[in-house]
Amino acid sequence: MTDNNLFSDDEKAKISSFEAQYSGSEVAGKFWDDFKAYVTGLPKASVLILGGSGAGKSTLVNLVFNSEIAKAGSGRPVTKGIELYKNDLVNIYDSEGYEFGEEKQQHFENLIFGFMDEHEVSGDPIDVIWYCISIPGARVVDTDINVINRLNAMGKPVAVVFTQADQASEEQSQSLQNEVLSRTSVRSDAIFESTSDRSIELPRGIKELYEWTRDRLPESRKVSFMGAARRDMAKKSAEVDSMITKYTATAFGIGAVPIPVPSAAALVPLQMKMLSEIAVRWNVLSIQQSMGTILTEMVTTTVGRTIAASLLKLFPGVGTVLGGAINGGVAAAVTFGTGKAFNYACRKMQESDLDGTKFDMNEFLKNDFVKMAIEMAMNYKSGK
Repeated sequence: MTDNNLFSDDEKAKISSFEAQYSGSEVAGKFWDDFKAYVTGLPKASVLILGGSGAGKSTLVNLVFNSEIAKAGSGRPVTKGIELYKNDLVNIYDSEGYEFGEEKQQHFENLIFGFMDEHEVSGDPIDVIWYCISIPGARVVDTDINVINRLNAMGKPVAVVFTQADQASEEQSQSLQNEVLSRTSVRSDAIFESTSDRSIELPRGIKELYEWTRDRLPESRKVSFMGAARRDMAKKSAEVDSMITKYTATAFGIGAVPIPVPSAAALVPLQMKMLSEIAVRWNVLSIQQSMGTILTEMVTTTVGRTIAASLLKLFPGVGTVLGGAINGGVAAAVTFGTGKAFNYACRKMQESDLDGTKFDMNEFLKNDFVKMAIEMAMNYKSGK
């Protein structure tokens, strides 16, 4: 039930009555169904990661996405020599590392460009390539140069990442970078360094590689890439706020023809779709996997409770004047408040997972979600 400090006993009884209408069994699965449908239909970013054996490709993937996507035995072979790592929002294709020797390096080139051609023909092209070169390896070979130049000639964005920077000197790294710059068409803004030692600050490191990749993806695939990576919190939150504004405008339009109070559950499908899109931005799949069905049940019942509670606060007499109607302003305010509260919860969940602090999503949805949503809705309604 809702926070005891928010409502009188009479108000709580009215909320309970409305909640029963808005969060019944026909609505209970709507959030998860919409979410899965949205994820399934979302164009997924595709990244191909290349380099010699021991170049630290798997480590780089995990650093960029801030989670253990690439781990031993977790890749799915898609063709001989290439594995696919997935986290529901992005496809990471990891090639086998080439060995030294002319024949082995030629095999590597044939493998890569055959794979690239297959994806072009299938209509699912590779978006971006990360080419890894180990700094401690202290050499750039002809295969590196040939592959990078051929990829650039295809018009593919190629980031050259010099890995294991903690195991070599700045002079070694700069020497290798200069060789790539002099022998390829790669520009300096597409060259990066990486290390798993977070105490080492690099001028163009993991954060910059992530941003470079994000900015070169097709617009349709940026959403999945940003959702997959547990970083870029401020930008994600700002994009969600913009999306909430669009849903708010839609809700206002629905309320342009006033909704009878007993039919206020008409707002739920719109809100569930909005929450599904918010959940993708924050990759709430990982949250769902850790919480089982609790999240689905809590979100769906909480949305119903939020609508009921918001109507009580925003629509005087809603508990008794059943013949009343919800206008566009109230519909928009309820939708705005619900979206803002869920955006806050998802961001806090992801941040706490990264910094090791405690944020109980279940507890927040149970006790604080409705309060925050109503506060945001009332601020919206009053123009704050």
